[in-house]
Amino acid sequence: MGLRLSGLFVHPIKSLRGIAVQQGEVRPAGLRHDRRWMLVDEHGRFVTQRTEPRLARADVSMTDEGYRVTMDGGSVLVPEALEGPRIPVNVWKSTVEAVVLPEAEAPLSAWLGRSLRLVYLPADVVRPTGSHAPDDQVSFADAYPYLVIGQASLDDLNARIRGPDLPMTRFRPNFVVTGSEPYAEDGWGRIQIGTLTFRGVKRCDRCVMTTLDPHTGQGGPEPLRTLATYRREHGKVWFGMNFVPQGEGTVAVGDPIVIEPR
Repeated sequence: MGLRLSGLFVHPIKSLRGIAVQQGEVRPAGLRHDRRWMLVDEHGRFVTQRTEPRLARADVSMTDEGYRVTMDGGSVLVPEALEGPRIPVNVWKSTVEAVVLPEAEAPLSAWLGRSLRLVYLPADVVRPTGSHAPDDQVSFADAYPYLVIGQASLDDLNARIRGPDLPMTRFRPNFVVTGSEPYAEDGWGRIQIGTLTFRGVKRCDRCVMTTLDPHTGQGGPEPLRTLATYRREHGKVWFGMNFVPQGEGTVAVGDPIVIEPR
């Protein structure tokens, strides 16, 4: 059968639930619908499940108007794109200009009991990646625009964990590959999905967010406890591979994948 794209995910709002889709539009900074929106505090600093695990309980769905965010006791309609006055916001070491959605501030702040704003990264704002390549860019994702995980890697991890299997959604990938050996993605220098090519940048080091249930936000020791027993290097644990695109176009679940090793 060969390698295939078996899963495709977008995360419209950073750190909220992702959405499984059948096809996606590949753009330089990430898939269309992927992490163009982000929550920030009153100082413009990004807010994620690392400090607010309750964000896992907010459901995100696509509508004709954009996205519907449903929280405990309320909902907010978020457009796909937004124009308006811009404010500086911070995500990790990056500071970029973003547009605030005023209608979201009251319901989100009331839900979590703290001052929060929802901001959009305009298409003309370029946030560089950490790859040092001048043309590489990323939306509000942590560091790189595309994360790839082999299904066999998750299967191997779950076979080592003493407890229920963890879903792929714990790791928030964009692309899931079927047909590879466990952790083979670590060595992929370039991959071709359908007709589009992606360049491998670095393995993905994993944080506490992987220990949170993707629907409830409840924490636990896995998978970091198990990953640390065999995937720990340089003080970090690694799972998945980051990529940047070499063009634009469309990919779809079922597309064949061709690998160029490093």
